[in-house]
Amino acid sequence: MRRLFFVILFVSQCFFVYSSNSKRDSLKQLINVSTDLLTYDVLYQLGEDYISDYPDSAIYYADQILKSENLFLDSVFTMKANYLKGKASYRSSDYSNSIKYIEKAISYCVKNHEKEKADCYNILGNSLIQIDNYKLSLSAYFTSLNIRNGLKDSLLISSSLNNIGNVYFQMQEYSKALDYYNQSLVLKENANNLQGIAVMRNNIGNVYHKMNDSLMALSSYLKALDIIEFESNVDWKPILLENIGQLYLDCGDINKCMVYYHRALIESERKGDKISIASVKTSLAIAHLKNEDYNASLGLFEEALTKAKEIGVARIELDCYYYMSELYEKKNNFEKSIQYFKKYDKIRERIYRENNSKEIAEIQAKFRLEKIDTENEVLKQRNTIQRLEIDKQKTRGLYFFSLGVLILSLLIYSIYISRFRKKHNKLLTEKNKIISDRNKSLTSLNATKDKFLSIVAHDLKNPFNAVLGFTDLLIDRYDELEDSMRQEYIEIVHKSALHGSLLLDTLLTWSRSQMGVMEYNPIIINVSQLIEEEMEGLEEKAYAKGISLELNEINASLVYADSDMIRTVVRNLGNNSIKFTEERGRIIFSVKAEEGKAIISVEDNGVGIRPEDRIKLFNLDSNYSRPGTSNEKGTGLGLILCKDFVEKNGGEIGVESKEGVGSKFWFTLPLRVNKIEIKSSTLERVEEECIV
Repeated sequence: MRRLFFVILFVSQCFFVYSSNSKRDSLKQLINVSTDLLTYDVLYQLGEDYISDYPDSAIYYADQILKSENLFLDSVFTMKANYLKGKASYRSSDYSNSIKYIEKAISYCVKNHEKEKADCYNILGNSLIQIDNYKLSLSAYFTSLNIRNGLKDSLLISSSLNNIGNVYFQMQEYSKALDYYNQSLVLKENANNLQGIAVMRNNIGNVYHKMNDSLMALSSYLKALDIIEFESNVDWKPILLENIGQLYLDCGDINKCMVYYHRALIESERKGDKISIASVKTSLAIAHLKNEDYNASLGLFEEALTKAKEIGVARIELDCYYYMSELYEKKNNFEKSIQYFKKYDKIRERIYRENNSKEIAEIQAKFRLEKIDTENEVLKQRNTIQRLEIDKQKTRGLYFFSLGVLILSLLIYSIYISRFRKKHNKLLTEKNKIISDRNKSLTSLNATKDKFLSIVAHDLKNPFNAVLGFTDLLIDRYDELEDSMRQEYIEIVHKSALHGSLLLDTLLTWSRSQMGVMEYNPIIINVSQLIEEEMEGLEEKAYAKGISLELNEINASLVYADSDMIRTVVRNLGNNSIKFTEERGRIIFSVKAEEGKAIISVEDNGVGIRPEDRIKLFNLDSNYSRPGTSNEKGTGLGLILCKDFVEKNGGEIGVESKEGVGSKFWFTLPLRVNKIEIKSSTLERVEEECIV
């Protein structure tokens, strides 16, 4: 089990050209003799200077900015102070507070501070990836990349490309990670940024390592080491040395592995990097364990575990407990082996529970905010109607007053007023129609949200009730039950938990799509190849029911769409067909291109759908769901999610079905469109991630 660590590399702007202590002393002397704005700037510069070695001091100076009575006049320094606290919290591994402060900083970003906004999203992505929230991290990094593309800064763009590659690396999508790393490498080579090139060589080596291409991995690592070998200020050198040691360990060369691990430990201790020290000691302990040197291994594990607890890095604790359990098992001390495995399992469960709780809380908060915004919009529209009615009454009063005063010009005035009223009434009618349409849309949106929350409350409650009920029975009557009955209860608990997990995953995906959290990233896709890959994932379910899967490619189609969304659509439609097809049935995936669009269909010879049920399939209000031919349960949201994703990609979705004969679900996508993206030059500060 390998660990992930990130090191922020940055080039800070110097306020004075002296040593670090001289610079800090000079800045402190300026605080008492400066105006408000200059004082804020000095405090911010002090915080930036302290952030790498004393992050708590950086937070202190940021708080000094926020405590100022006059700060409400300047939102820029409010943003900068929160950004400083977020970055310092990230340095201290306090990721939840880092996310909180960075989100606050983003709320204060104004239009002419796009660079700072991109930096905020970059740090947000860094913190989210540390708590394994890869999808939201990816969304933050893509937002940062889009802003930096507009700024036309090649180094900042390359930093974002690297970070996106890091997320795909953690998601085990290695081909995508390699693509983004190579894009970043080209920009760094064009700028002759040697340390940046070394970072990318390290990360590319990690991808080849994961793809079991040891020669390419070692070549890439050594190229990175050649660049930074004699550099003394490279904070992430221990990471690279540890990576090389890990590669030799995986290749079975323990001696070379130990050489690089000890070099990494020396570098980590020289720099006082507690996280890196704990990581390298864990790696050394694993190497000794594989070499059957149990005493040395145990001592290193205990040192790494103590350090991990001190700095609060749960992932290193997780690794230590796991391998200490394995160590005691090899020493035939099964009691201690089980003891350490239980500690491992407890931390793993805590991490999983914390991540899920954060995601659900985030969704609930965003729904509450949207509901408040909706109510405010309705009030604004009512006020608009009232103002228009008042204007109309004033116009009538003006008409009658003018009629009494200007009797001689009655005819001319009457014509004028008549024309004015027609024009005004037409405008009023158009505005009333717009307001009416918006009211209908907002009412529909509120109904959709209420329906969504009712699904969460009802459909999630059932599987968890089943899990709780049967586990209570197993706890209370375990010894009384026969083995077959216990097995049956356990299977029921498993199916209920699986159903609840599927529903929760679908709900999270759909809600993120509705809230705009899910980024739309279209690329050119070979849709036949995508379907073949998804069919491989469906083969196990199909095989269990004896169902054959076939692909009918009438003509090759390249489409321009979001790959992840289209995969979700194909997977959902394939699962539905398997679910409602009898044993030894047949499912045909088809692709054809005509009239500027690709038509993809999934056709089965299953039970079919009644005409009165077809209109319910893509409608959230109906929440239509029924059991499959083997009594498989569904969430009722899969097809709604498919419709949403297809429409986001500029397509349409539909169904043709006859009860007892089968069903054919189809959707369209626009064929390939050539897109050209212009990328560009350079700025002063680069923030990026190096992975181990």
